Amino acid sequence: MPRPIPAKPGKSGTRKLSQTLPKKINSQYRQAIQKLQLSEKLLKASEGKYRSLVESIPDIIFALEMDGSIAYIGPRWKKILGHDEAEVLGKYFINFIPAEEHAFMVQVFKEVRNQKKSVENIQVPFQQKDGPLRYFSASAAPLLDEQGRVVGTMGIARDITEGKKLEEQLLQAQKMESIGNLAGGIAHDFNNLLSGILGYASFAKKKMSVKDPLYHSINSIERSATQAAELTKQLLGFARRGKYQVKPINCNALIQDLTQFLKRTIDKRINLEVELDPRLHLIEGDETQLQQSLINICLNARDAMPSGGTLKIVTSNQTLSKDIDEKQRRGKEGDYVRITLSDTGMGMTPEVRSHIFEPFFTTKEPGRGTGLGLSMVYGIIQNHGGTIELKSETGQGTSFEILLPAAGGLKIEAGSSHSSCRELPKGSETILIVDDEELIRELGADILEDDGYKILLASNGEEAIQIYRKKRGKIALVILDMIMPGLGGKETFLKLKAINPNIKVLLSSGYSTNEGVGEILKEGVGGFIQKPYRDEELIGKVREILDA
Repeated sequence: MPRPIPAKPGKSGTRKLSQTLPKKINSQYRQAIQKLQLSEKLLKASEGKYRSLVESIPDIIFALEMDGSIAYIGPRWKKILGHDEAEVLGKYFINFIPAEEHAFMVQVFKEVRNQKKSVENIQVPFQQKDGPLRYFSASAAPLLDEQGRVVGTMGIARDITEGKKLEEQLLQAQKMESIGNLAGGIAHDFNNLLSGILGYASFAKKKMSVKDPLYHSINSIERSATQAAELTKQLLGFARRGKYQVKPINCNALIQDLTQFLKRTIDKRINLEVELDPRLHLIEGDETQLQQSLINICLNARDAMPSGGTLKIVTSNQTLSKDIDEKQRRGKEGDYVRITLSDTGMGMTPEVRSHIFEPFFTTKEPGRGTGLGLSMVYGIIQNHGGTIELKSETGQGTSFEILLPAAGGLKIEAGSSHSSCRELPKGSETILIVDDEELIRELGADILEDDGYKILLASNGEEAIQIYRKKRGKIALVILDMIMPGLGGKETFLKLKAINPNIKVLLSSGYSTNEGVGEILKEGVGGFIQKPYRDEELIGKVREILDA
């Protein structure tokens, strides 16, 4: 067998390995090298693909060591929470979670590690580097080696902060709606009770001389009943049970009147700043309710600045359009009037902020507040189709931003003033009073009979229709309760109107003019009176409709 030919020395004095091997082996070597190079290329391509995949996922991918320290984080960690890798790797995951969640999260981690158990959709808050908590829905599974032993934990966390905020807003809205329904029902029943107290007190007072020894007592009863009626009015305002007298309103004029009131009532150490947009849109609403809402906010601001400060009121126009992000747009698309009231007072804690619009919630000392002020504000603004947003931090003051729908094409008309104390003529007509409350029926009868009217009584809608069919020629007016069991006010009115299309009706309710009342008023009801009422109010309304 021939001896191999020694290789001629090259420039380096040696030959490459592939040059010293037989041709067959040389070919196999070259193929192996090419496969290896191809594998490296495929591996790099695969790594690049998975790296791109990881970086494109909007969630945080993480890996934990057996002791709970962080071994790996995806790039989304920094984008969402703000920490660099060096600030995270090697640290325990509970270092980034609020203390009150530690016990629960350690238990979950042990279940994954010790029991090889996967967990899904665990809600967990993480602390941002510079900012508030963010909430995540996390899923995790044990990381196993080739022998099936647990060597760590892999997981993914999806940011659900915005969704959680929307969920909390929905729950808050549902809670406020439930409380509003309860408050409205209570206020309605109280108004029925107060109708008897206030009505009979004013009726008896009219019969007495000022020198009568009981006059002072009756006057005190009337005054107390009036104060109680004001409280129920605030409850109805929170419960969004309607606007009383709707008309075009210039909010700038409203605030100018408000500032005159504030200058007389707030501490001189409080600086009042007002910036009014001269081109401000008009709105449509109840002037008294809206002014009371602004007063309540300002008085709360005054109480938050016992040592003085600044109360600022600003008006401007704002348009909400499709271009505004849904998360930022607080109302429907359209033009709005924005009123911002801000103070430099003590501010509020998160706990107080979460309850501030609930009725009977107050941070004031006993006897200094009912806790109905801001709840009434909330209900009134909502009932005017607007929104109210609160921003407050402890020690950094408080700001309320109100948006009210602008009313295009409206003009302020000067109303004709007339004296409400004018002498009304005595009556002689026949009036049918329909109410399921016996006390209300008797009160109405006593007041109107004393003024000369003839009275018929019905305790429900069905009875009222029977009486009206028999005596429609004699009955000049029907006083109809809105809320009754069985046949309600609306159904009763429509049946009465079918008998006589020109029937005159005065609607009465312990609620204010809500949507249901508004619908009946459009159908042709002559007027509305809210319980409780004084005798002169009832007589005045009756005479107004009869003379119309």
